[in-house]
Amino acid sequence: MNELTFKKKHARKAIRLARTNGQEWLYENYPKHDGRSVKSRTGFLMHDGLVYPVKPLGRLANKLADNPLTDNPTTTVFRKYFENLGFQLIDTPDNEAENAAKRQRRLAEIWERPEQAKFRRAVFERYNARCIVTGCGTLISLEAAHILPVSEDGGDASWNGIPLRADIHRLFDAGAIKIKPKKWKVFVGKELREEYGRYHGIDLEPVFAKLKDIDKTADALNKRNRS
Repeated sequence: MNELTFKKKHARKAIRLARTNGQEWLYENYPKHDGRSVKSRTGFLMHDGLVYPVKPLGRLANKLADNPLTDNPTTTVFRKYFENLGFQLIDTPDNEAENAAKRQRRLAEIWERPEQAKFRRAVFERYNARCIVTGCGTLISLEAAHILPVSEDGGDASWNGIPLRADIHRLFDAGAIKIKPKKWKVFVGKELREEYGRYHGIDLEPVFAKLKDIDKTADALNKRNRS
């Protein structure tokens, strides 16, 4: 039994080839070990908003690493291998679409709270309506993120909020991007640094140093980072 030996560079090259040539090409040229071209029902990798089936993608990546597969590892083996390399995996594209719809519904419910509009205005005024991580000032892209969630006694005071671009807000909520108040630096998780690494280590002290209630904001960030 030969093993999966490809590195992240091989996986990236496989993704580029699959994106250029399409999924049909991927299935036809990197079928199962017995030569059958069977479309995947579960086990997909997401990259830059596009979805790729992990089995044929893994076969292509292993071939690029000069180790073409002759056996048939399970989908779980491919999933774990790609996850260990730092890629995002989903069960099916349909599930991901459903999860995205649920996130949008939750966001709509949040915006229905009268307190949220007041909170958003206060946070934007505090930070001049600009994402503190990316510098984005496009209002339609900005959201007021709670440092400590309302459900965890965070409240709607402006010191408990920061303006973030929508994608950064999602990553902040997931703990993949953090703000370390000891030195006021942005921390980006290793699994995101290929796409978001330019923000890792950004110095936010000039942003926070001039604010009122900075101790409360720092305390909230410390509590969040410990949770």
